[in-house]
Amino acid sequence: MKIKLTILLLTFVTIGFAQKREFRKIENAIMKGDLPDAIEIFSTIDESEVEDEYKGQYSFYKAASLIDVTGKTKPTLEKAYAALGAMKNAESLGYTNPALMGGQVKKYINDSLLEIANKKLNSKDNSGALEIVNKLSTESPQDLNMLYNAANLAYQVGEFEQAEEQYSKLFNKGFTGQVITYTAVNKLTKVEESFPNLTLRDVSVKTGSHVSPSESKSPSQLGRIVTNLVWLQKNSGDVESAKATFEKALKNYSDDESLKISKADNYLTLGMMKEYEEANKALSDEVKDPKVYDNLALAAINAKEYDQAIKYYEKSLSMEPDNFISLSNLGVAFVQKGNLETTSAADQQTLYNKAIVVYEKAHNLDSSNKNIINTLISLYGVFSMEDKISALKAKL
Repeated sequence: MKIKLTILLLTFVTIGFAQKREFRKIENAIMKGDLPDAIEIFSTIDESEVEDEYKGQYSFYKAASLIDVTGKTKPTLEKAYAALGAMKNAESLGYTNPALMGGQVKKYINDSLLEIANKKLNSKDNSGALEIVNKLSTESPQDLNMLYNAANLAYQVGEFEQAEEQYSKLFNKGFTGQVITYTAVNKLTKVEESFPNLTLRDVSVKTGSHVSPSESKSPSQLGRIVTNLVWLQKNSGDVESAKATFEKALKNYSDDESLKISKADNYLTLGMMKEYEEANKALSDEVKDPKVYDNLALAAINAKEYDQAIKYYEKSLSMEPDNFISLSNLGVAFVQKGNLETTSAADQQTLYNKAIVVYEKAHNLDSSNKNIINTLISLYGVFSMEDKISALKAKL
């Protein structure tokens, strides 16, 4: 009997050492940047034999496998949710190791779910899209960026009560939406790559796979948060709260560029016409850099707030009329607004014509850009401008 017990114990210990060895192989593969090899090694591990000591680590790699961090396949909603659950389980078991891409795997899961939500939004499944983003926000209550995504989407699809509650929470927590992006240049590809956190970027530099580390901060989104919250509070009949929110923002964030730019809009919402006119006049004196407007406009396009994007790009172009990117993106805003279901057929034609004007200006600046040429051909087709279509096709 003693001999049998010794054999069982030795077998058990052997399994433990084998698991430790396999997890070490996975770690080494990740550190070398060989994700396919890491996932392949993981697939050889039998989940039913994983010891308690390694269950957190196993759940983490399971999440990475389910979401397919190699990028070879796009995860389904079910697999993405399963990956989210596995990641949550890994965290609950105390497994955290940013050097082994913990932040990056989580970001990949979030990005995959947001991509699925965006597809649902494009197919008019607003409730399905909002459900996904709300789940992501609920699963990570400390992630204010995800709460911001949820508030923006709720505002966009008309769930104003939810949007007001979430914008209020963001505002009260002092959230501005500014994100620091950590980058370094891949030695092999010579391409600058971004990292989910400082630790992972520094590890990549120390191991020699990347060089030239740098970081940048995204523009503040406080102006949008305040503008939307003020409108929502006024829309719900609470004008006093709307005024209090705006006054608090002006007091606490007087130097915030996005708030300076949105100041006139807020005065207009609150019916403060004298202040509105003064703010409009002062705006050109306060903001001298067109890039400030470009950054706000791009953020507005990403949030599908096309009216704001158009306004910001037009401000930018009034300062720098020959900016090719600003012209191109203004065209995108006109077209996307024209494509909305709420846009009438007559308004769509007006917006498409405005898009043609700015795209033609962009084409004059760079006549070889095929994206601009193809977009113009599509727009000309709407109005049966056959001569212009033929002229552009000859350039392809």
